[in-house]
Amino acid sequence: MTVVRELLLRPDIGRAVTVLCDAGHSRDIARVTLIEDMRAIPPAPHGQVGVCTGRASDEINPDLLDVAVGFAAGANVAALALVGLPPDRPLPLTVSRLAERRGLSLLSVERGTDLARLVIAIEQELALGPMRTISRAAAALAALDRAEPGPDPIGELAALAGRELGRPVTVERRPDGEGAPVTAEQHPDGEGVPVTVAGAVRARLRCAPAGDASDAVVRLVLHRAASLAGHTIEQARRTSEGPAASRAALLAELLLSAPEDAGPLLARTRRAGFVVDGWHTVIHIELDNLDSLTGGEAARHELTVEARRLALQAALNDGADWQRADAGSALTLVRTDRSEPAATQPKALTRTASAVLARLKEQFAGLRLYCGVGGSYQGLEGLQTSATEARAGGAAARTARHQDRPLAFRDLGFRRVLLQWYAMNSSRVVVDRLLAPLDELGPRRKDEAIRTLQAFLDHPGSPRDAAAALGVHRNTVANRVKRLLDLLDMDGDNADHRLLLQLACRVAARASQDGPVATPIASGSGAGHPAGAQKVGTR
Repeated sequence: MTVVRELLLRPDIGRAVTVLCDAGHSRDIARVTLIEDMRAIPPAPHGQVGVCTGRASDEINPDLLDVAVGFAAGANVAALALVGLPPDRPLPLTVSRLAERRGLSLLSVERGTDLARLVIAIEQELALGPMRTISRAAAALAALDRAEPGPDPIGELAALAGRELGRPVTVERRPDGEGAPVTAEQHPDGEGVPVTVAGAVRARLRCAPAGDASDAVVRLVLHRAASLAGHTIEQARRTSEGPAASRAALLAELLLSAPEDAGPLLARTRRAGFVVDGWHTVIHIELDNLDSLTGGEAARHELTVEARRLALQAALNDGADWQRADAGSALTLVRTDRSEPAATQPKALTRTASAVLARLKEQFAGLRLYCGVGGSYQGLEGLQTSATEARAGGAAARTARHQDRPLAFRDLGFRRVLLQWYAMNSSRVVVDRLLAPLDELGPRRKDEAIRTLQAFLDHPGSPRDAAAALGVHRNTVANRVKRLLDLLDMDGDNADHRLLLQLACRVAARASQDGPVATPIASGSGAGHPAGAQKVGTR
């Protein structure tokens, strides 16, 4: 049986009344009665709640309040609710003493309250079992739909759901508010209801189970609260990140633009707050297995958006000026310094990249990451050069299965030299023109031709070793090489021709393995750098 105190815990009842005397709060109640005449209250074998109509309440002036308490007590009323009784004035001493002696609570109902709804709510609360839970759940759902949560949507909506349900709802989340909270194995009440933001679980809502059918109804309320909390957080994030997302899109476009066409784009990027003329360093991270971790295009996009946000957040922890460049599913982070960085910066950049990867792995444990770090260069062409190097480092990391660890372009050894050489416009033109006749053979035969030439040139004076590397007869190698040299109009006995052809084949072979790892992004001069670009810490 329900006691008066428990009845008033229901939010819609508690909001409708003000307690003036709580002497009957511990008494059991079995029914509610709408009182139109204080002298004709139907008696009850068990405690009851008496709700006076407006007219009946008006007939009871302060001089008759003690009489009304006497009539109510005689009819076994445990709580008497009167409309318009001043809630801010103390009860007359005779009335309060009488109510305490008879064990009766006095309640004030604000004028204008819908008494029919109040009586129905009390009846529902007194109906033990599913009806009570269903009525509370309906009130909770309505309150959640009306809610306008503030800075902590998860905590505020969980507290609101708990108040309406009359059962405490707890929130379990990481101290930093990010990532997966306590798991089912760590909690006796099971997995809880997850609050998901951009595909990641931010918190779990839990309510101690009652062990009956009401648990299913309560869980529906928790799911609604969790859904609203996640939606509110995502909406707030989209609003706050609008300028950052716009700047990230501009930066991505700038990375891909040709210098001669970048004038208007440069102006827009500067207006967005990006220091184009500074020294830039790029970290490039490839998300390798998105499809296996997500269930479709929408989930893939949400995971990528969240990964970009977390990556930038982790990078900013080093105190430098970092920006995102949003293009495709890869993550591109750009650090900008206003003056030439110190010679020790490459090590610091590797530490930052490692911290970013660790944060992403913490959030998305099954995600495979390949990361490249470019050098530091000045200006637009320097930005594009660093981006090219970072992509090359990421491609090299993938080839070497260097997973979840940064690979700096400066650590690529001879391959770095090849990529820098090939990044120069003049070198690229030479290589492309030199190998252009092989395009007539088709993709498969072209790859075979490059492998044949590379094996022949890598084993000078030893056709047998070249044949062994290719797994064919030495005569086959000799015949193929002769036809290919004729096709390319190259002299196999000329040392300059052999060196140029060997470099071209090595670059082409790498490109075939890794994809376009060294896109020519700018014309210029120097040892693999655009005009005016200087590199730090790469000697």
